[in-house]
Amino acid sequence: MNDSEPQEGIFSDLEELSHKEVKLLSNKIEREIRTIEDEHKSLRNERKNQVEIVKSLRQTVGENEAISDERRGLLKRFHQSRKFAEDARKKRDSVNLSIPPPSSILSEWMAETHQRLVTIDNDLTAVPTLHREIDMFKRFFELQAAYVRKQESEKFHEDYVNHIKEIREITKQLDATRKDSPKGKDGESSSSEGQGDSSNVNRSDVRKISKRIKRIDSQLDDISVERKALRKESNRLKTYLKLTSSRGKPIKISEVKEKATSGDSLNTQELGALLRTGGLAELTKNNTAKPKKKSARKNKGKKQHRRLGVARGGARLGSRVSKRDD
Repeated sequence: MNDSEPQEGIFSDLEELSHKEVKLLSNKIEREIRTIEDEHKSLRNERKNQVEIVKSLRQTVGENEAISDERRGLLKRFHQSRKFAEDARKKRDSVNLSIPPPSSILSEWMAETHQRLVTIDNDLTAVPTLHREIDMFKRFFELQAAYVRKQESEKFHEDYVNHIKEIREITKQLDATRKDSPKGKDGESSSSEGQGDSSNVNRSDVRKISKRIKRIDSQLDDISVERKALRKESNRLKTYLKLTSSRGKPIKISEVKEKATSGDSLNTQELGALLRTGGLAELTKNNTAKPKKKSARKNKGKKQHRRLGVARGGARLGSRVSKRDD
């Protein structure tokens, strides 16, 4: 957004708010952006991991080569690690569903709430009521409980990442044993007998993971749209804060408008803020309607005055004619 181009009406919902209130609103939006970006990053990593798992599963589906004891042991470890990873992921997602913000954001909220509870404002009118203070204590304790649960979620995520690393290592070893495995008719028959059930399981797992990848893609699309809207709102708030700050001194647009409407003089900073936020154009529009009414009244008065003048002139002319006749 260009400061030299006023956007009429774009800041109308912020004009009645104080500079501090707009700043708090901007900080809130920034936290929401950080939360959603953290979720976006987590989902992208999750998608990458699921793609690697499904590729490994597809390699083991319908194998017709002889399976050595080493390869059979690797496949067993692969499925165990995948099961542990899935359990850790479900526990992590269960917590994240109820508590989306990361622990860093929760920590900031706790610090801010604690600061309000232990700080006494010099302005007695700003001191919170008893009901409000009780709500603040409730929020503080809720944030503490949420923070503890979020740390558990991060531990589940750590376990999940470790199991994914194990799966990657096992997959590399499986690829190596695939290249070195001998082929033969006897091996093919024994492999087919031993893999009938596992192939069906693998195909079922592949379908499940593929569906999950599609769900993740849909979530990523929704998050991208929401993130774009939040960034746009954040830029709007930052622009308003910049336009309404003059040499470190905040300017409230509603007060400047009231000052201009009453006819008081504006300094260069106030006039500049009014011009950049589009407030001057709004005042000009409101003032253009009033002169029209006044001009209509003046024209009407002038017509009445001319009629009176003609009448007086006619009377004087008549008196002059009568004198001449005499």
